[in-house]
Amino acid sequence: MSQPYRPYAQALLEKQKYPDMRQYPGGPPIPPYDNAGWTLPLQMGVRCAQINKSFKANLTKLDKIPSPSFTPLQGTTSYVVLDSRVNASYSVVFSLLKEKAEIYRSKDTIKGDKFKAAAGSFIIKNTPQVQKSLSSLLEKWHAAAYELEDIADIPKTSLKRFRVGLYQSWRSNMDEGWTRYVFDDSGIPYTTLHNKDFKGTKKKKVNLSEKFDAIVFADENADIIKSGKPSPSSQYRRYYSGTMPPEYEGGIGKEGVEALKAFVEQGGILVTLNNACGLVFKEFTSPVRNALEKVDRSKFLCPTSILKVKVDNKSPIGYGMPKEAAVMFSRSLALSTQVPSGEWDRKVVASYPQEEILLSGGLLGEDVIARKAAVVDAKYKKGHIILIGFRCQHRAQSHGTYKFLFNALLYPEIN
Repeated sequence: MSQPYRPYAQALLEKQKYPDMRQYPGGPPIPPYDNAGWTLPLQMGVRCAQINKSFKANLTKLDKIPSPSFTPLQGTTSYVVLDSRVNASYSVVFSLLKEKAEIYRSKDTIKGDKFKAAAGSFIIKNTPQVQKSLSSLLEKWHAAAYELEDIADIPKTSLKRFRVGLYQSWRSNMDEGWTRYVFDDSGIPYTTLHNKDFKGTKKKKVNLSEKFDAIVFADENADIIKSGKPSPSSQYRRYYSGTMPPEYEGGIGKEGVEALKAFVEQGGILVTLNNACGLVFKEFTSPVRNALEKVDRSKFLCPTSILKVKVDNKSPIGYGMPKEAAVMFSRSLALSTQVPSGEWDRKVVASYPQEEILLSGGLLGEDVIARKAAVVDAKYKKGHIILIGFRCQHRAQSHGTYKFLFNALLYPEIN
């Protein structure tokens, strides 16, 4: 790569390795100022090969970036399949759900004529209404669709429209802003929720299930979500010493927590990203905990790096994912689970392997998170709590792990 932008290409494409530096011999590790790993191919779930020997290439200069082209549908088949491995498939489905299309998700791989789609792929009934909009949607999102005539023998579950709510505190949460960006960029309809939306009146308690099917909390401290301030023992408490206008003070409060509990009990999907999982640890009696809660930094340090996880891609939250994936660990969690009791159940969707966890960046104390969970699907009564212990939508760069969040919003019908 004898070219002016060689360092730029290397910075984006190569893996980083942060050195083990100490404040003094045998002392605590020195963290970097910012990210230790940011390798874009890993974040975006694409393969990147480095060729070290020179070769001759016959190149053509392009005036614009070409989009993928696909064979158009004939419009006569009974059903259409969209592969769950492709992020664009989800964008098409969200648009079709707004039109009340009849859609299913496959429980296993679909093998059709000249195509093979992963578990969790979308099966759409090709009605005249769908035919009117599908071609333009496929062209807009550059998505491929496959024709299928008979689905009687395909294990599947129905998919209903999910009304999505996204919580926004008054504490300028950057990760919530990035989540909004991802939703907007992916064509996902949502409603922004503030503290008042979790509180009822003297005459009527709030019923979140009346308006929402899934509620998302982006990466944020659990105490801030509930009270608007960190706990008294938090190192960040000093940054919240000022006063704000009354309408911007506080959090969702105890009433909001109880409303969320009722929401899940009635069949809702609660999604917590990264440190927002702490709301579940503190306020729900779930069989999931943060294994890093009391671990000293001298024993474990992972300064915003990319780690490897193993994924159960036959589970609804893991649909469309490869069996091994790269996740962005940024002040993130390692989840430990226990045998559930009462009306709880839990399913580990993604977990850190036994060894060789680090893909790019730095990691001290690999054994601390080895075999710990990264994503857990906790079932409570009629609903589900999806705990994603890292930023799966990190700065709108980690396209390779968007599907953990998208699948939570498009959870198959719960009976």
